[in-house]
Amino acid sequence: MIADDPTLPPRYICENYRRAYNVINGREPAVRYMGNHWYNVNGEIVYRSTLMEEIMRLRNMAQRQTIMQDKSMIQRLISRLRSL
Repeated sequence: MIADDPTLPPRYICENYRRAYNVINGREPAVRYMGNHWYNVNGEIVYRSTLMEEIMRLRNMAQRQTIMQDKSMIQRLISRLRSL
């Protein structure tokens, strides 16, 4: 989990965003630090706090997808057992 620590280097924020984005969208984003807490993300300029919120949102989405996949696997198993 990434905390909103003011001493956190920009490269860690960029790397965490890349990982979270890649998990959800299956491709690498274009993200770079521009200075003074501003980032260029896929051609859009965003502030650090906005990027941190987006990282948390993407991680929550990934977690929900994993839970849904697990539930569907359990539902398939229950269906198989019922058909026996």
